[in-house]
Amino acid sequence: MQKKYRSLLTARSLQTLSLGTLCAIGAFTMGMETAGDVHPFAKSQAALEAFMTPGTELRGDVNSNGAIDSEDAYLLYQFTQNLEMPTSAQLRAGDTDRDLQLTGKDLGYVLRQLSLQ
Repeated sequence: MQKKYRSLLTARSLQTLSLGTLCAIGAFTMGMETAGDVHPFAKSQAALEAFMTPGTELRGDVNSNGAIDSEDAYLLYQFTQNLEMPTSAQLRAGDTDRDLQLTGKDLGYVLRQLSLQ
């Protein structure tokens, strides 16, 4: 029985096992470094500059048509679900609570405005 186990632990198999282990550790390390980069655009310098630039947009008017409508709600939903990426103008107009992120709170604001119309 010992002979069977010795044949499995050859130099070649140990080398392959150690290389595989190093690859797994490297992949885990890279995953840990990039795990927080879910919304890189929302925290970028371009988004901050766009946010700080004064504009005349109507708060919540994501499509810039001069009114809050169902298309604004649809676009905000797309952005909050990471189905689309907003432009800097869309980020500025859709970020109703000014936290530099498009979240459910922003979508709630637009839906509330729609219900009051």
